[in-house]
Amino acid sequence: MATTTASALAAAITFKVQKKVLENLRAELVWADPAYAESGEFAPGYDTLTFVAVPDLTLTTTPLTEGTAPTANALAITTTTVSTDQYGDVVEITDIAKVKSPIEIVNIGTERLSRQSKESIDQISRDVIAASGTPFYPTGSSNTVRTDVASTEYATAADLRFLRTKMYKASIPVFSDGYYRLFVSPEQGYALRSDTATGGWIDVNKYSNPDVLLRGELGRQEGFRIMEVVNAPTFASTTTVHAAIAVGAIKAWGAGELQTFSTYHVAPGGDHSDVLAQKELLGWKIDFGLAVLANNRYFRYETAAHAGF
Repeated sequence: MATTTASALAAAITFKVQKKVLENLRAELVWADPAYAESGEFAPGYDTLTFVAVPDLTLTTTPLTEGTAPTANALAITTTTVSTDQYGDVVEITDIAKVKSPIEIVNIGTERLSRQSKESIDQISRDVIAASGTPFYPTGSSNTVRTDVASTEYATAADLRFLRTKMYKASIPVFSDGYYRLFVSPEQGYALRSDTATGGWIDVNKYSNPDVLLRGELGRQEGFRIMEVVNAPTFASTTTVHAAIAVGAIKAWGAGELQTFSTYHVAPGGDHSDVLAQKELLGWKIDFGLAVLANNRYFRYETAAHAGF
């Protein structure tokens, strides 16, 4: 006797696609945060920003000679220029794809482009920041360049104690809460939380006032509020080197937009190349730039990291 099975209906069975699109894994973005950038404004007819600095005068500790005027000084003036580049992208959706799609494909495309733009700007900014600053290597070693960092030289509280002192001696001001900021990779954050040699780590859940947490903040240690950043900079060297960025309450890099961030939605038939209204275009565009104002305004703490993550 023959039996009718589900396989006989395979050609007639379709899948019910869920309208809710699954969420993507996404990291917090910090490098393009205007809180840490000196913002400049372009004027019509100009395509480069120039930031001007006038260093303080050298101290005078020698008494004046009676009746003799001191030798005049000249003010030193330094400049940093910020040029811009244009970035952007486009998604194209056909009229048939839109009609047949079981999901809100235009809305999804718009959101994905929004995320792409933010993450692209953040990464471009990160790469500029990570390429400069004052390098700082693990203490207790003879490291003077990146290639000296050994594979077992992890981030430590002792290093932060030393780094905090160097930043304070360099006259980098602390924030109003009395702390510097340190942006670390997850691996560096793990190493610092695992360092029990000094007992100086304070978890965020032990803060006396936990309502004012910074984005991504893990805790406090040796004068730093430590924020974990998934897309922290790394470098290929004799070992993979992770670079934590240490900043104070002074803007270390400058940024500006020649063209402000803009989004675009071109409906089907919106131009002569789409005479049959078959394509819908979504896109974004920005023309911006970022440059480090002075290397001595922030530090780049370079270490190795635990493997296995």
